[in-house]
Amino acid sequence: MKFYLAIVGLVAGLALANGAVSGGSCSVEKGTCTSLFSGFSHVQSDLSKYTKQMLDKSFHFLLLSKVFDVHDMDRPGFEKLFRKTSDKAWDDTIELIKYQAQRGASESRGWEINGVIVHTAPALMQHNETSALKMALDYEKLMATEAHHMHKKISHAENNKQHYDPDVAHFLDEKLIEYQSQTIRKLAGYITNLDNIVNEANTKELGVKLFDDYLDKAE
Repeated sequence: MKFYLAIVGLVAGLALANGAVSGGSCSVEKGTCTSLFSGFSHVQSDLSKYTKQMLDKSFHFLLLSKVFDVHDMDRPGFEKLFRKTSDKAWDDTIELIKYQAQRGASESRGWEINGVIVHTAPALMQHNETSALKMALDYEKLMATEAHHMHKKISHAENNKQHYDPDVAHFLDEKLIEYQSQTIRKLAGYITNLDNIVNEANTKELGVKLFDDYLDKAE
């Protein structure tokens, strides 16, 4: 169901991006009107690719959450954490599509989503509690680094004032970067605590169960 909603959302978003947004400058010669302005075009391709990565993230963590559900590992806390991560990535994907349409994006790049679930499922199914948290942390750091790269590109504009766009920088700060920093710190703390638990051989099983109970309440 989520996959089909994704297709509907993408189609709607791309329709807006291809001219349904009114306002902005008009070209009599070309017969077009768009809301494209400032330095947005300088980062448009990056945002489009990042949106695809965010959609991939949503599917990846949805699959990972199923590894820890009651039918497999009986870890409701971990399942809840990873499903929450998937839902946040899904919401971020929608926000990214809407924002690009709002800014007059004229085309979509990098939306090859076929096979995402099939190709990643085997690797995701092999994770245990510790490796799954570490993978989640690495994933968040990767996405955060990409967001920082876009922010720098549009804020400092690489010595070209025509590429400067504070609106994009504000969007990245408000919708992505602040949350990513908080999440990275949280996951790093979870990993430190879990590593201490699993290193106690005599109480490992009980400790992991109690840690999962904590996640179930905290998340």
